[in-house]
Amino acid sequence: MKKIVFLPLDERPCNRFAERMSEGNGEFRLVLPPREAMGDKKIPSDCEALAAFLVAECRDADALVISLDQLLYGGIVPSRLHRLGRETVARRLAHIPELVRENNHLRIYAYQLVMRCPSYSSSDEEPDYYERCGREIFLTGRLEHERLIEAVTEEEYRRRRAELDRVTGADLDDFLLRRRKNLDMVLEAARMSRLFDLFVVPQDDSAPLGYTALDRERLFCEVSKMGVPQPLNYPGADEVGSVLLARAVNDMKGVRPSVRVKYACEAGKGTVPLYEDRPLAETVLSQIKAAGCVPARGEADITLFVNVTEGGMKDIGERTATHPRSVAMADEIAAEIGRGGVAAVADVAYCNGGDAGFVRAIADRTSLFRLASYAGWNTSSNSLGTAIAQAVMCLHYGKNEAHDQFLAERFYEDVGYCGYVRGHVCETVLPALGLDYFHADGREGRAAAAVKKELEAYIGELLPEVAREYELERCTLPWRRMFEAEIRVKKREEKEEV
Repeated sequence: MKKIVFLPLDERPCNRFAERMSEGNGEFRLVLPPREAMGDKKIPSDCEALAAFLVAECRDADALVISLDQLLYGGIVPSRLHRLGRETVARRLAHIPELVRENNHLRIYAYQLVMRCPSYSSSDEEPDYYERCGREIFLTGRLEHERLIEAVTEEEYRRRRAELDRVTGADLDDFLLRRRKNLDMVLEAARMSRLFDLFVVPQDDSAPLGYTALDRERLFCEVSKMGVPQPLNYPGADEVGSVLLARAVNDMKGVRPSVRVKYACEAGKGTVPLYEDRPLAETVLSQIKAAGCVPARGEADITLFVNVTEGGMKDIGERTATHPRSVAMADEIAAEIGRGGVAAVADVAYCNGGDAGFVRAIADRTSLFRLASYAGWNTSSNSLGTAIAQAVMCLHYGKNEAHDQFLAERFYEDVGYCGYVRGHVCETVLPALGLDYFHADGREGRAAAAVKKELEAYIGELLPEVAREYELERCTLPWRRMFEAEIRVKKREEKEEV
């Protein structure tokens, strides 16, 4: 049996979706680091223990899927907070050539983020000062970009910059110093990218203008001088590990599956999703390429159905009635399944949750468990990458029990929790408990118990087929807040009416 070593971006369940997708494949085993070596949100992982894990496990591995932010900084959030010196971080990056020297047959699929610059003020995942001036730091970056492209007069620039500086003060210097350090390490990784079978530089929480976009331009400019391939760059973060696992599997099999893309609304192809910086259709093609697939020119191995509407993307909290074009797409999905096709569904009509009416429309026409994949969580790119990756695994290994279980978890989490229960519990339950969105009482406290109760009831009513087949086994809040939940289901021993 082949062996793939997997170093995830952080300890959250979404960064271990690859583990769930690969269960029962029969061809390779996926090896992850021990949980005790991993961090906890703002607490970084034990990077030395992770390096030792890689050295030991990669000696006889066939492939490595690796988050360089995990190896260098101890996770995605620590990458935004660290005060590490260049020498320390460079020493950690130097483990990559060591792995190749130990095993020159090792195929490496690496990714490293362009550090984000959120447009809102919150210190939940950023330095403490971001609570006070995060919005102003973002606006400063956008203003600098506007000045560079001559979209603002010099007089207007000086006036607005002075106003922003009064709020950001020295905190901006700390933020920019870390950005420079992190981008320098992306460039160092690019210099050694000939060691990689694929190097991806995703953008987490980006915008068309600002510090992230400026860093991307510098990246392309500097890499062009190195004489090495440009890294693949597109919006994304938490789904990238799963996508690169799909790439590793396709490479292992020596195939490039073809993907036909169908949009519920053709005008939606030009939508720039929330927290992203380019039209949806561009990112779809990048995700297909990253997964080791190709756009279909005729018959397709996989059909990717993208639920998107016209008029721009909204957050799930602003959801309206399901669009008629989404309902029409449910007919197309059922027809594709009826033909025996591999139907993947990326539900990106809304950001941060699945479109319940759309999924119910599919369920009214066919069994949801006949889908090759479904995803509708967090950002558009998170959903796209997850849907494509699971579809690749389904194409190669079929619809086994693990596949159906992961599908059920997507319906419980993406449609149930993200789409409805999270907002409902925050509005109607937490205030009475003295809790709020950012302050749940631990991983398995009263908030988690309320989520489990409401989620069972909601899915039982909305998607009775899913509830009949699978019951909630575990519901926890891994970062002790309401944004993400760990949802695990188990097969019902006896199917019962729900």
